[in-house]
Amino acid sequence: MRRIPILACTLCAACAMSSCAVETTYIGKTYPVTDNPELFFSWNDVPGSYETMGRIIATPQPFSDLEEAQKAIEKCAREKGADAVVFEGISRTVSEPTFTTTEHIEKSDDGSSTRTATTQRNVMVTNRLEATFIKFRR
Repeated sequence: MRRIPILACTLCAACAMSSCAVETTYIGKTYPVTDNPELFFSWNDVPGSYETMGRIIATPQPFSDLEEAQKAIEKCAREKGADAVVFEGISRTVSEPTFTTTEHIEKSDDGSSTRTATTQRNVMVTNRLEATFIKFRR
């Protein structure tokens, strides 16, 4: 009987983690929803006259990647009414290292002991995908 609550909690946690797999931050204007914004990876490829709507940053959370960040940006572009998205690049932030030391003491039969210390260095790397939403002037 205890397996069902554990399974339910596990499924809820998995759903919660996947729903916030990418954190987005947008600042700018909003227009009526669009269906399929064009994607550009260089400003040189953007044709004609346009208005800059705003900027967005997408940060994948643990167990997520930059492809999911791109999908989140595309979804937000549709919701904000962008005609096109210009991807500006990827920025990477590396945290200062933290160190964790664990000690293990092993006693032998003759009463002596051996002490072993292990230090682990941890660094957190965060990637961010940055883009600009544009609206074409018609």
